[in-house]
Amino acid sequence: MSILERLQNASSLEVFLAILITISVFVFVTIIRRIFFHALSDIPGPFVAKFSTIWQLWVVITGQVGPATIALHRKYGKFVRIAYNEVSVCDPECSLTVLRRNLDKGSWYAITALPDSSLPNQMSIRSAKDEINLFKGLSAGYKLSNIAQAEPYIDDCIALFRRRLDDLSFTAQPFEPEMWFTFLFFDIVGEVTFSKRFGFLEEGRDIAHAIKNQWFLTAYLAVMGYFPWAHNYLLANPLITYLHLQPAMHVLDTVRAAIASRATNYKAHPDMLSHWTRAHAEHSDRLSARDILAACAVTVGAAADTSGAALQAFVYYLLRDASMLALLRAELAAAHLSPIPSWEETRALPVLQACIKESLRVHCPVSIGLPRIAPPGGITLHARTFPAGTVLSVNQWAMHHLGVFGPDVDAWNPRRWFVRAGEGPERLRAMEACLIPFSAGYNQCPGQHLAQMEIGKVAALMVRDYEVSQVVEGAEWRFRSHLAATPWGWPCWLRVRGR
Repeated sequence: MSILERLQNASSLEVFLAILITISVFVFVTIIRRIFFHALSDIPGPFVAKFSTIWQLWVVITGQVGPATIALHRKYGKFVRIAYNEVSVCDPECSLTVLRRNLDKGSWYAITALPDSSLPNQMSIRSAKDEINLFKGLSAGYKLSNIAQAEPYIDDCIALFRRRLDDLSFTAQPFEPEMWFTFLFFDIVGEVTFSKRFGFLEEGRDIAHAIKNQWFLTAYLAVMGYFPWAHNYLLANPLITYLHLQPAMHVLDTVRAAIASRATNYKAHPDMLSHWTRAHAEHSDRLSARDILAACAVTVGAAADTSGAALQAFVYYLLRDASMLALLRAELAAAHLSPIPSWEETRALPVLQACIKESLRVHCPVSIGLPRIAPPGGITLHARTFPAGTVLSVNQWAMHHLGVFGPDVDAWNPRRWFVRAGEGPERLRAMEACLIPFSAGYNQCPGQHLAQMEIGKVAALMVRDYEVSQVVEGAEWRFRSHLAATPWGWPCWLRVRGR
């Protein structure tokens, strides 16, 4: 009897069992092949990671990406297999090689196109060559010299922020860092990009639930980045976008409205949009109008909560180190800063900069790994060759907890950044090389100059102008470490000082 005749005569149960057995055999063979006969079989790591992405999904869903990756590298060493075709690399030399080589990015990045793949941006583009070419057109908007031109307008935002904090102090209302810092940085992004604040500080509330949507969106992207095909049926579904049900649509709608408003804003000053518009006029083949729209969207979508998380870490840890707080206040008092501290003033203050660096080290705003694809011919790291197509990821949290930072690497200790009597530059250089809160290489954060400027200015103002204490003294904050690590749940009291 032929196979076809047997199938025709088989019962439904027999057909079901045959399909089930076939699938089971296929799955079993795939698991065995990935565990014992894969090119990464010799790389240690969690058992489930040897044949699946279960470990990655679990730590993303539970919000433990950063701490869990640190723990794995302490257990297994510099190379850890975190998925069947992905290795986490944590080593001063190897990690920087991965990031500084022009390797294409992993498939996870594609999901960061806002609102969907129809509008790719410098973060979602996976090709190193294509991203580098795009950034040539966008670079003028991110240059420090051009960002510096917007400092007076940044100062206006910070002055309004201070008035709002004064109001909270005088009316004995609690200050919620996760909200107010994000309000401030969203408005700064609006001013620097479109010559107009978004209005969060004026309103004193989460306008149109933009911040709430942002927190949901980062968690969603962290998970669905591993299932891009599913994302195409869910939030990237054209029908979802058409019906305006996509959470990321609020970003695009905000950007389109801001661009339209700027066209009639006679008070507009040199901003990112003006630099990009000029670059488009000069080289439309290099930078299209859609590229500018996408760049605006990713700048608005990614800049505020990360800077807010960094500043939260600065205040949170400083409250737990009275001697460092006193040392910093002495430095600020001796510096006779401007009413709104300037970027030139704050970057010249070693204690302040040490506190900021240490906050970015201990609580890096980005906690998910940064995946790169091994090129044709593979890549060799410390005598271990990884074949083409292998995903090599670098986790900033793990890098920031390497032994190069000292025996107290898990503690927040800005003193490690001080120059010690009689020592050479080697120790500080080694730490600086491994401090990568803005990543490294061609895909490093393009907005890092703005972030460093605004964090330094606001950090100095907070310490100089306010006494901060937690509503529940010593209570620990909460945060989920998935794509971003934005803390919440530690309200504070403010008291105006020295004015």
